[in-house]
Amino acid sequence: MKKIKPSIPLNGAKYSNLSDVEIEHIDQYLYRFSKSQDAIGQRLIRAALLFLGESVEGKSFIDMFDRLEQIGVIEDFDKWLELREKRNALAHEYEDEPDENAERINQIYLLKPTLEDYFVNIKAYIEKHTARLKRVDS
Repeated sequence: MKKIKPSIPLNGAKYSNLSDVEIEHIDQYLYRFSKSQDAIGQRLIRAALLFLGESVEGKSFIDMFDRLEQIGVIEDFDKWLELREKRNALAHEYEDEPDENAERINQIYLLKPTLEDYFVNIKAYIEKHTARLKRVDS
């Protein structure tokens, strides 16, 4: 994020004239954003529920997300869908749409704190739950 900050916000002209180094940094940022969202959605949410003693067998992602919402771990499924939508839009990047591509990158850049919040909230809840278990065991 630090390495692409000087390039943000992008516009079509700026996007069309990015240096190879700037392109590498943006590509790496987008890749990491995508992988982070996948890891949270495909592994961390499931692992958090298992840790909390919840059944995940046969549950869809929506059901698992909903359960974490119900117990106050995370919130706002619509925001999660927005993250997915913005990320997926990047897969449809076209050379002849520099303004649209620049805007998509700007949006992903601005959504990073939202993605981090999902991770931080799950981690904090598990740490709190773990600390509570340790006190009970003592």
